[in-house]
Amino acid sequence: MLHMPDVITIGPLMLSFERLVALVLIGLFVAGAGWALRSSRVDPTRIPWLAVVAGLVAARTGFVALHWTAYKGEPLSSLYLWQGGFWAPAGMAAALATLLIALGWKRRLAGPAVILATASLAWFGYVQLDRAGPREAFPASVPVTNLAGQPVDLDSLRGRPFVVNLWATWCPPCRREMPMLAAAAHETRDVPILLVNQGEHPDLIRDFLRTEGLHDTNVLSDRAGVLLRRSSGAGLPTTLFVRADGKIDHVYVGELSRAALSVGIARVKGAPPERIVK
Repeated sequence: MLHMPDVITIGPLMLSFERLVALVLIGLFVAGAGWALRSSRVDPTRIPWLAVVAGLVAARTGFVALHWTAYKGEPLSSLYLWQGGFWAPAGMAAALATLLIALGWKRRLAGPAVILATASLAWFGYVQLDRAGPREAFPASVPVTNLAGQPVDLDSLRGRPFVVNLWATWCPPCRREMPMLAAAAHETRDVPILLVNQGEHPDLIRDFLRTEGLHDTNVLSDRAGVLLRRSSGAGLPTTLFVRADGKIDHVYVGELSRAALSVGIARVKGAPPERIVK
């Protein structure tokens, strides 16, 4: 079975394939609903976009509510939309409710409602296909060291789920997410979280951690940047969620939220997490 790519790279731009699918389906809904309303007495552009906005607000609100424990320590982070985090069922229900309020129980509702239902089914179909597809194995025999320069055998982690975050001190989104990740790596015991710096000297890494007042638990150095090249990572930061069988469950490119980290850990542990749009 074909596995969908995690990231689409266009020149210097990176976009998760999942987010691209969502954007395409939203565009198709707006275009299709507008076409279906072209002969009615309502604005064929405004109403579909109202439904989209209502859907996005509801999807985000639903995700934050479902993962409130991850947001309650820093409530303003619920507004960081670039980190992703949307609950599709809430969004689709809100979009349908908006269409119903704007169009009423009339024949003109049928077209946009059918198009919304079709886009929703396509989304859930994509999600199931993506989850069921084959996965790449986590790279073996990667030469990484701890901050004292001693080799660390990542292969010893096989047989248990783990998370690998690829980062660098020069990377602004890496620096923003590092306080949360460093704390999580220090506190989490059942699923190891490894913070593997790409391409920088251990002395520079230590200076950064000391200046920022961050824990150095599970902070490692990949001086040659092997992991980024050999995994599906297309840029920094990249987070790999690895299952106990050694296969990469999914790759998250971009700044990671605490909620997205929790969802990813739940997935590699085998729990049925809420799906997020990255």
